[in-house]
Amino acid sequence: QSNETLSADLKAAETRLKKLNQELSDLQKEHTATSSALTSLETKYNALNKSYEYLLENNNALLASNQKENQQLVEKLNTLQRQLGSKEDSLRTEQNRLEYLSKQLQEREARVYELESLMARQDSTVQMVRKRLKDALLNFDGKGLTVEIRNGKVYVSLENSLLFPSASWTVQNEGEKALTELAKVLAENPDLSVMVEGHTDADAYNGRTAVKDNWDLSVMRATSIVKILTANAGVNKANITAAGRSEYAPIASNDNAEGKAKNRRTEIIITPDLSELSSLLEETKD
Repeated sequence: QSNETLSADLKAAETRLKKLNQELSDLQKEHTATSSALTSLETKYNALNKSYEYLLENNNALLASNQKENQQLVEKLNTLQRQLGSKEDSLRTEQNRLEYLSKQLQEREARVYELESLMARQDSTVQMVRKRLKDALLNFDGKGLTVEIRNGKVYVSLENSLLFPSASWTVQNEGEKALTELAKVLAENPDLSVMVEGHTDADAYNGRTAVKDNWDLSVMRATSIVKILTANAGVNKANITAAGRSEYAPIASNDNAEGKAKNRRTEIIITPDLSELSSLLEETKD
């Protein structure tokens, strides 16, 4: 879910980047058009100015007799000068806006690059943890233990046949060996967040102690595993959570023995530290 959220945020950032690029292109086109208009006005201004000087120097008599027409030319010249000044102001405004958008675009690009780099590092961490766990738990491969990556997280799934006797939450020797090896990997990476989820099948559990049903049983099994993991002094206890899912997150049908055996499991979900990524996303939103 976190990965989907991050991917959606990245897509939004890329869409915004594309929009800013389009705005930059439009402004550049507008700048070109404005510059052309300015050049044209300057040319007209120069032409009129030359005409005006020629009339002053060589046609005093004509100017005297056509004072009204001369006044019109002066007014037109003044109008053109005002228009030219206005165009220059507009051009400066557009240039400033273009510079601002360019700076904003560069900042966005830098943030997107940083976000992509951080996500790549997170993926690399997940892949590294998966490989390290696969290597550490190699002796338990095919004995009810699997390691895989889902949704940007490492899932270590252990069948109850490896961990617990029926209706019990006491971990068997073989299961404890596997958990001890897993704890060594967690101790090497104290920033990892770990969720231990206990799961049961749909058969009712009627306990006579404080553990009365499948909810209680799944939680007790998760807690038993957490205690073994945290027995390793290097494991960060603050980053480990024990949870019970009872029978309500099955991965197979509860209508047959094979499906029930798959549903009776414990999943250890390992997530890399996403605090840096979350901070960067908040900065990007701002």
